[in-house]
Amino acid sequence: MADDTRKPQDTSTNYATFPAAENTDSASTTSSINPGGRPTNLSIIEAAKTIKLEDFKEVHKKPCVRNALLAGILGGFGVGGVRGILGASLLKASHWAVGSFCLTSLLMHEFCQFRRRREKQLMKRAVEVMDRKREKFAKAQEEARIQREEARAKAEELRRSKSWRFW
Repeated sequence: MADDTRKPQDTSTNYATFPAAENTDSASTTSSINPGGRPTNLSIIEAAKTIKLEDFKEVHKKPCVRNALLAGILGGFGVGGVRGILGASLLKASHWAVGSFCLTSLLMHEFCQFRRRREKQLMKRAVEVMDRKREKFAKAQEEARIQREEARAKAEELRRSKSWRFW
């Protein structure tokens, strides 16, 4: 979770914006552009145009990516090395290494994302519990303060009522 302590990442994504549909008559009920201005069916070329070089330069700064890639490298090296030692050809061992790298990286990234989501849910729940406890504690303190004030008022009233007597 050390990656979360860095500067917050820019969450605004720069999707390619397309003009609103010109034909808005009732005859055309299917629109390829949703209300947000993003198309619902992008072609691969249009999707590739939205990728920037900066996305690849800063991929290691994303949460879970670094650990997932390191685990993938280790897994690929291990599986490819074992396949090579056991007598597979260099090409087959390389294919196994690349495949295990991809699979291990994907699984580790998804597992890390799962843990992060679960931790966020638990933190949200802990904050809610602490807020409820804080409210309960404040309510108990308020009730204790009211009782103290009532006790003081009764004591003051009793003192005033006894002060006019001689005995």
